[in-house]
Order: sequence, then structure tokens, then C-alpha cells
Amino acid sequence: MEAEQEYHAERLHTLARFVAGRGVVHGLEVQSISETDDGLEVTIEPGIALDGNGRPIVVDQVTTASLPHPSGNELSLYIRYDEIELEPVPVPNTDDAIDDESTANRTLESFELTYREGTGDDRTQRLSVEIPTIETDGVDTASFSQRLLKRYHDQYRSSIPSDSETGVFLGSFERTPDGGWTDSEASAPREFVYDHELLFGTIIDHITDTDNPHRTPVEREPPDIPDDITAVSDRLDALEAEVEQVTRKQATLTRYIMRKTLTERARVFDALAERLERRMSEGDASRLAREIVTAARTASGQVYESEAAYRSHVRQVLEQLIELGDRLEGATTEASLERYLRSVSDLQETLEDDGSILALAETQDRVCEAADALDVLVTIVPDE
Repeated sequence: MEAEQEYHAERLHTLARFVAGRGVVHGLEVQSISETDDGLEVTIEPGIALDGNGRPIVVDQVTTASLPHPSGNELSLYIRYDEIELEPVPVPNTDDAIDDESTANRTLESFELTYREGTGDDRTQRLSVEIPTIETDGVDTASFSQRLLKRYHDQYRSSIPSDSETGVFLGSFERTPDGGWTDSEASAPREFVYDHELLFGTIIDHITDTDNPHRTPVEREPPDIPDDITAVSDRLDALEAEVEQVTRKQATLTRYIMRKTLTERARVFDALAERLERRMSEGDASRLAREIVTAARTASGQVYESEAAYRSHVRQVLEQLIELGDRLEGATTEASLERYLRSVSDLQETLEDDGSILALAETQDRVCEAADALDVLVTIVPDE
């Protein structure tokens, strides 16, 4: 009977996973996040979602869950599928085929809320299928659709996806100055399931809109050209004021980006150092990770106002990142180390190409993500 139940459940989960995908079906909005003495209290609305394995996550009423205190000021919230075994019953004599003396008579499908430090969801993937070229005016629609479908299949469905994080991303939040929590401006979009009704409705709306199906904005009328010196001078003054305002906003954004990369690097490599310290034989790697943390915190008050100083700091840290990669060989899994080394190589290439501050920030974020995902091997100490 258990085998039969598992078969039908796995069959439905597989169809949901590869046909509907992962995400929120409806509801599950985060109502509030509040601080308590014991941690955080998160309240979410009722709703349903499909996790990365195609299993339904059902919240049938407004629910408040307790989470531990985060160490930082930013977090990303997830909801995961969970099961609770109920009504244990004795197992009859099975000629030692089963070791347990009892088993659950019922299984309750439930959920749990979790979070990870930082904002955004690095699993979020935006599909971007290259449209085949139409060679002639006489388009064979059947042939064209087959080529389009093949490109989509080759790009996204040629292999079974491997994703250890099966939870559904609900959003990112950051601590406010008064100690509360609010939606983060840097949050990635929430995951939603694209059901057939949504896609069909979109297609019908596009087909039936014969006036402007692509919502192309109408060009604005060109501004009136002044015809006297005074008006030209006033116009130039206004343009200069607009340019100065844009320049100030750009400088503010650049300072924010530089600060965020330093803060994130210190957090990630501090956690990596702690994990490496558990391996008694990896003292050098742990020391290097601590030095990277120290460099980030020391530079915090020095590079915000100067892009040149920021680039110089990143070049210095690059040498430490490369040396750390050499020290990590044998201490982590090959796959996770390869991802880390690839991200460091991308950072080095961006520096050599004199990339923009935004490009440097993006490559440093990838280094931090790879460092955070390093699978540190556990040292087994033999019994004496």
C-alpha cells in the first residue's frame, strides 16, 4: 500500500515539477516581520505554492512562525515543504525485514519558513530563448514553431535540473533604522507559477489588440526650440541643472554599490573562515579568509568617495582570493572549488578590462556567492 501511494504521489509531483514549475500559485504574501526577544515573528497569508520537487505547499490560514535572530540587516525568506509523521503503530513480525518496532500510521503534509542572509534569489532564472531567423517572406509556421520549440528544449530541458534548494522564494527584507523590517529594494522578483490561464489570456490579448499589440509608446512631440538668446540661455541652465542632479544620483548609487560589496564580502568570508576552522588541518585557508574579512572592513571608510581607491583595493584583495583558492584544494569538493575559481577568474578579467564599478560589483557578488556555496569537507579524526 505504501508503494502504491508513493508511486501516485511521485507521478503527480514529477508532472507538476516539469509542467507547472516552481513558485507561488496564489497568496502567500508576507504580512509582517517583527522582532521579539527570541528572534523574528513572520506572518504570512494563506496560499499555495509548488516547490522545486513539484510538491504542493498549502497554507490554509494566516500563520505566524518564529525564526532565529539574523546576524545581519538583510534576509531572504523561503517556504519549504515538510512532513510530520503521526499515529505510530506497531509493526507486526516481518522476519527481521524491518528494524523499527513501530511506524507512522498517518503523514501530515506541512510547511516551514526559513531564511538566508542577504537579499535576492540567485536561483531566479529568466528564460530568454533566441528566436530563429526567418529567411523568406513565405514563412512555414509549422517548421518555424518546431525550430523554436527545439531551441527552447535544448536550452532549458535537455537535462534534468539539479537544485538542492527546493523551497519557494517569498521575497527579501531589510532592517529599518527603528528596528523593524521592510521590503528590500534589492529584492529579486517573487517566484510565481505561470499557469495555462495566464499564458492563454496573454496570447488572446496580444492577438485581439490590432491597434498596438506590443504596447509601443508613441513618440513625444519634440520640445519647442527657443528663438531668442535669453530663452536659449535659460534652456541651457535648466539642462545643466538636470545633468548635475543625475550626476549626484549616480555618485550616490556608486557609493552605495561599493559599500554593499565590502559588507557582503566581510560577511561571507567570515562565515567561510568559521567553517574552515572546524578542519584542524586548514589553518592557512582560515587565516586567509580572515585577512580578506579584515581588508574589507578596513577599506569600508576609505573607498566610498573614490572609485580609483576602490579599484586599487579590489586588485589587492584579488591576490588574496587567488591564494585562498590554492589553499582550498582538497579541503572542499571539486565542483564547488571550480565554481569559486571561475568566479575569481571573472573578477580578474573585469579588472584587466577596466570594467565599470557596476561590472566589478557584479563579479564580486559572484565571488561571494561561490564562496558561500563552498562545500567544506569534514576532517575525520581517527580514534586513538
